[in-house]
Amino acid sequence: MNINFALRFLNYYFSSQTKHDIHSPFVYMLVTKVIYPDKIQPEFRNIESRRKLLSRSKLKINSEDFGAGHQGKISSEHSLGFIVRNAAKRARYCRLLYRIIQHFKPACMIELGTSAGFSAMYLATGNHQGELTTIEGNRSLNEVAIENFKTLGLKNINAIVGSFEEELPLLLKERKQVDFIYIDGNHKKEPTLSFFEQCLGKSHKNTIFVFDDINWSEEMQEAWKMIKDHHKVTVTIDLFMMGLVFVNPDLSKENFIVRY
Repeated sequence: MNINFALRFLNYYFSSQTKHDIHSPFVYMLVTKVIYPDKIQPEFRNIESRRKLLSRSKLKINSEDFGAGHQGKISSEHSLGFIVRNAAKRARYCRLLYRIIQHFKPACMIELGTSAGFSAMYLATGNHQGELTTIEGNRSLNEVAIENFKTLGLKNINAIVGSFEEELPLLLKERKQVDFIYIDGNHKKEPTLSFFEQCLGKSHKNTIFVFDDINWSEEMQEAWKMIKDHHKVTVTIDLFMMGLVFVNPDLSKENFIVRY
């Protein structure tokens, strides 16, 4: 494990709050009714069966990377199984995304970073009446994700292939407002802040932002701090691997670290 990442985790673990330390009724509700009550639902079985199957796949994926550390695209080949085992969002955090969606029932959802589609499947399953648009920079992975969506019969997902910088503005232009945004791609400070600012333009008081890997690097920690300090942001919850952001002006401005 990277020593800096380990130190960030230890700092998080020993400074994090438990539900008994939280005095905000809104956050206490989230912790006790949404974040902590992790339960395996029957609808997860088909998703995890796909994960198990694809984790053994030797299909070669041309790994175009539009994300952190690269100017333009680079290519290297990994097996699909390697990508599913190492890059797909873990089931525990996918279940958390599902619970957030199930609780708040957002109608219009956006995900930046589809990969093989596991987080998207949990998001779409959380609210079948909602519509999820997910963007992936890698065409081969996008095709795998679409096949997964078809296999599970999920018809409320629109999968787009392309760079976030090009596709997100076009997507937002077509939307009157956005209720939920999950940013899980391009783990660099400036792009992350740019995506946030763009999505803020279509947010409303009940919009929820979820940022992945907020402690992945010092650069992502800097981005997270700037997001927390943003004048439109009221409540943030740092779960170490994820950050939840609320922009409801009716809430007091507070930042929480919750052990998860």
